[in-house]
Amino acid sequence: MSSRLPRRSANTITFTRMLVDAPAFPENAPAHKDGRRNRTVETRKRIAAAFSELIREGHVAPTAEEVSVRASVGLRTVFRHFDDMETLYREVNVALQDIIQSMIQMKYSSEHWTDRVLESIVIRARLFESITPFFLAARVHRHESEVIDQYIRDGVDLERSLLKRIVPQELLSDQPRFEALVMVLSPESWVRLRREQGLSVAAAIASLHITVSGLIGTWSKQ
Repeated sequence: MSSRLPRRSANTITFTRMLVDAPAFPENAPAHKDGRRNRTVETRKRIAAAFSELIREGHVAPTAEEVSVRASVGLRTVFRHFDDMETLYREVNVALQDIIQSMIQMKYSSEHWTDRVLESIVIRARLFESITPFFLAARVHRHESEVIDQYIRDGVDLERSLLKRIVPQELLSDQPRFEALVMVLSPESWVRLRREQGLSVAAAIASLHITVSGLIGTWSKQ
């Protein structure tokens, strides 16, 4: 399947064909073109921000027309800057990394690893609440995008690595239990509790707390 931006009008296809091969600014462009190049960067940011806002509002597959209206730019401008979905998802991912990194860098107040694992539930809940719309949109488009598929795989690797920083080697050596912990603390679990099972944020956190406590409760605090 094509990964081009969704579009509703045949005219937009013509626009795309006209603009796909538009020359980019050369690396050694004269100084007097700096202003134009800066405007190009700002326009790309506005389009990416508009796309991001639409997804956050629940539009899992925003059309080029919707992005154009939200960004207050012409439809031709949207296609000139982003001719395919994967390019746009890369731009949005850059913005998402700021949210993710802020969560990763949060400090734990607990000393013992079991308490830190339980404390991480709240940290992850804040992150997952922020990125749930993007997570859902990514799932919708995963089958047609290698870039999105890789983002999801990288996310699982990140979740696993964050846990490895906390838990002792004894738990890491128990692969079935460790991977169960990775799964329970995943965005998939959070989305199911919040959406399909209809729990509030507090109730979802409490549910995860009970489940995680059961998985790590066999290790005494020493």
